[in-house]
Amino acid sequence: MVESSTFAEEENRRILDILAANGMKETRIAALRPIIENVAWMKVKLDDTREKIKTSSVVVPYDNGGGQKGIRENPLFKCYESLWKSYMTGMCRILECLPAETVAHEEKQVESPATVLELVRKKHKEA
Repeated sequence: MVESSTFAEEENRRILDILAANGMKETRIAALRPIIENVAWMKVKLDDTREKIKTSSVVVPYDNGGGQKGIRENPLFKCYESLWKSYMTGMCRILECLPAETVAHEEKQVESPATVLELVRKKHKEA
């Protein structure tokens, strides 16, 4: 079985490659390296947790040993949600550092038509 650190290294490399391919300077990448490494680690942990959640229930029984018993939210879901929020925050911080021209190019490509009719007309013109 491959160690999770290997997966984190692969994810780290993937993020670095994306940033370099989108024009981020090496000095900026070096400054972001701690964030990138943590985001890569979180991605691996999210994947691991998601696999465990697949076979788990949303709620689990508990017994605190003091006579209290009941059902509570599965702690895996809370952990996943917390880790997901941190992962998204880290990714947003990384993406905010991309060169302005890269972001402008992406925003231009993402523009969506206001109506379905515009979409059909655009597809017709492209064909």
